[in-house]
Amino acid sequence: MKSLTRRRLWVGAAVVLALGAASQSLAFAYDPAEPETSQNLILGSEDSAQPENMEQLLTAVTKDVDAYWTKTFKDSGLPEPRVSYAWIPAGQTAASACGDESGTLGDSAAAYCPGDDTIYISQKFATDIYNGALDQALPGSSQGYGRTVGDFSVAYIVAHEYGHQVQAELGLFDRGLPTVNLELQADCYAGTWANSAYKENRLEDGDVQEALDSAMAVGDFASDQPGHHGTPEQRKAAWSNGFQSGDPSSCNMYLDPANL
Repeated sequence: MKSLTRRRLWVGAAVVLALGAASQSLAFAYDPAEPETSQNLILGSEDSAQPENMEQLLTAVTKDVDAYWTKTFKDSGLPEPRVSYAWIPAGQTAASACGDESGTLGDSAAAYCPGDDTIYISQKFATDIYNGALDQALPGSSQGYGRTVGDFSVAYIVAHEYGHQVQAELGLFDRGLPTVNLELQADCYAGTWANSAYKENRLEDGDVQEALDSAMAVGDFASDQPGHHGTPEQRKAAWSNGFQSGDPSSCNMYLDPANL
């Protein structure tokens, strides 16, 4: 487990991105020339070495998102955020305070766990997102409403989970809000990070659409369930709100159930 060295402020219950089990069919091949996916997100700077495999991509995006929130917290006079991360190799598991009955997370993992202040993402899960092979076959899911494919789809997932870490730092889980409020705010937070990358000219055609498609794909229609994460349109709108405003305070609207 690796860690971005920051000061931790809060621990609470698990928050997991509601996505189905990863497809078992396609192998990962990180090919910058592959025509089906855009490889346009520049991580760090144009002079920085860019990722060559999924582990490197997940790490680079996390560090990029962390740099954005570190600056944002500092500008607001807040202590710097802290998060650890674990990229679970395909077919393996990782011990986690938010694990299953065996205390582990595996190939379907995409979660921020406040219990151990760690973002867990399965490399196979991220690979299936990247390759467009994710099987989103959950009851009430939005399968067919969007598609997860490309590097910025992976970045959307990472930035969303880091958004839950921001909520933990701010003590928002203590407020007993419905899951959907926290999920939509995390989407909005992911959009504000994407806005910062856009302003730095690190996005090109295709990246924003990948994020919008992913937000649609991970929505669900189970509004009568406690674990409801938001409809496809709600999730798309939340990310768009963050991206268009570039202001994390705009994401506070999702804390009020009356706004949903």
